[in-house]
This record gives sequence, C-alpha cells and structure tokens, in this order.
Amino acid sequence: MGKVAKRHVEGRTREKRIAVRKTLGPLKALTVQARTKDRYELARKGFYSFLSRNQIPLPHKRQDLDPLVSEYIEFLWASGEGRSKANDTVAGLQDKDPKLRGSLPASWRLLKTWSLNEIPNRAPPIPERVVHAMAGHALLSNDVAFALSVLIGFYSMLRTGELLGIASNHISLKSPTQVGVISLGLTKGGQRQGALESSTLGVLDVLKLLRKWKSRCPPNTPLCPAPRKWRSKFASTLKALKLESFGFRPYSLRRGGATHWFRRHGSIDKLMVQGRWAAQKTAKIYINEGLAILAELKVPVSSLNPLVNAYRNAVR
Repeated sequence: MGKVAKRHVEGRTREKRIAVRKTLGPLKALTVQARTKDRYELARKGFYSFLSRNQIPLPHKRQDLDPLVSEYIEFLWASGEGRSKANDTVAGLQDKDPKLRGSLPASWRLLKTWSLNEIPNRAPPIPERVVHAMAGHALLSNDVAFALSVLIGFYSMLRTGELLGIASNHISLKSPTQVGVISLGLTKGGQRQGALESSTLGVLDVLKLLRKWKSRCPPNTPLCPAPRKWRSKFASTLKALKLESFGFRPYSLRRGGATHWFRRHGSIDKLMVQGRWAAQKTAKIYINEGLAILAELKVPVSSLNPLVNAYRNAVR
C-alpha cells in the first residue's frame, strides 16, 4: 500500500524548492493520494477482468465506454459487492483518463440509484459507558495507552487513521485545567482545505491520565501500536466485555463521540467545529442516525459497572 505524501513548506530559494519537489515527484502523481491510487488501480483491474471474461474488447471511443461500465456496475450489484468498489471503478477510470468526466452519465446515475436503495453499513455509535468500560478493562491490565486511545478517539471525535497516527510529541498539555491540543497534521479534511488540523480534549479525567502517560514515556512514543495490533485489541476488548454482537468498530468512537457531545450542548454548529466537518449535512447524518441507533441499543449496563468503576478509580 502506498504512503501518503507529506506536505512541505515552500522553500525560500529556487534551489530548495527544486530539491524538495524532486522528492515529491511530478504534480500529476500527486493529484490523488497513493493509497487512493492503489484502490483505483485494483478497481480498474476488476473491470478489465470482467471485460476479458466476457470477451468484450475495451472500446476506443470514450462515449462507448459508458454502457460497459454500467453493465459492470449491474454485475457488482447482483454479485453482492460493496458500493465502494463500484465508486472506485468509475472514479478510477476518470482518474486515468480525465477526459472521461461527463462521458459516463449512465454509470453515475446507477451509482446514485444504488446509494438511494441501499443504506451504507455504517459503524454504530459507541456509548460513553462502553468506552469507560473498555478503558477500565485496559487499565486493569496496566495498558494505559490503549485506555487513552479509546477515550481520546471518543471525546476528541478522531477518525481512526488520525488516532492511530498520534504520538506523545503531538499532544500539548499546558496545565491540568486547560484543554489539551492534539496536532493531527494534514488530515482528510485538511487536505481539502490545504491546512493542518488539530483537535482539542477538555475532559479533565482523561487529561489527568494523559498527563501521567506523557510524563512517563520517551518523546515521539506512539499512542497506539501497529494498526492491525490495535484493531485486534479493540475487538478482543469488546469480546471480553461480551459486546461483540453490537457491531462496534473503531470508527464507532468518532460517531459515538459526536452523538455524546450533541446531546450535551445541542448545537450542530459547535459540533461541526469540534468534529472538523466542513458540511452540515455530514454532521446531521451522524447525529440523526446516531441518536436513532442509540435509542435501540440494549447494552447490558449493569455487567459493565465493575469496569466503569475501575476506570473512575484510576482517574481520581
């Protein structure tokens, strides 16, 4: 999997700019993130394989491609594939040939129809009490870093990739009573705006625990282990709590945090700043769907009490 290219500050001299830009490569290679390009390439290969299996030649004229892509999308739908594969196929073809934009109207119409008829299987929001129980379970095993990761992911509403990239030097804690600031670098939203982003943390109990961890670890210490290991620990903790049937996933932390804070202050505008959403529509989806799901969740609260108490005792 390709790595995301790091942004740099423009050099003051022509020589410095040339040197840095050589390491980045041509602009054409930077139009899409490396990881996204990998997805696009995989999706295009799937489309070309479909054409090959059905002995359909790739057309030479752009206007002749739309019916074939539409047929492939119908195939993906009937085969039970996820919508993301269909989206990546169309976007990937346009990325390879930008002049295809506007030449695939039927394909885009099918994608829109797909989205209207099949609701995405989004991660359900995780309740605050479950987060506290997960943290308590980790703290009983003396795994302070994992406890902090779920707490910070929830209260700071971080995307999973952002959370997994945090190190001790990214966290600024000026005083026990002031909010902590987490530098996130160039995030998904920041790339669209062309600016670095940060998130804040104002929950005093979590700040107290974070201050202890930060004071005991060397500089540049990652908060989370390797992504696969952290995800495995996330799943095993839920299993230990007998909550695996609820379908909570790492992204549930961000969705749960959004629902938690909205219930606290009831302001979409404030939530958009906290969660760093550019579009109010996205924030409203989080809230409306999140509140509906939480109303139906029947989490066995009483069985979590000992672990919740373990968390509370640790942060006193």
